[in-house]
Amino acid sequence: MTTQLTATDIRSEGWWAVSVPEVDGLFTQTRSLDEIPAVVRDALTLFPELGIDPSDTEISVETVMPEY
Repeated sequence: MTTQLTATDIRSEGWWAVSVPEVDGLFTQTRSLDEIPAVVRDALTLFPELGIDPSDTEISVETVMPEY
């Protein structure tokens, strides 16, 4: 069964700061938006107690634009 997760990202000092609301404590960062799904899958390996198979996970990316 495929797990659906959302990666929320916001630009922060030259990086994209990424959080996954469905996984408490999963925060990471990347230089480019296209790397987010792979980085999130890699970070999921740090949460084996959740029983989520990173290779069977669909990541939706939501970019948060800062308000000026």
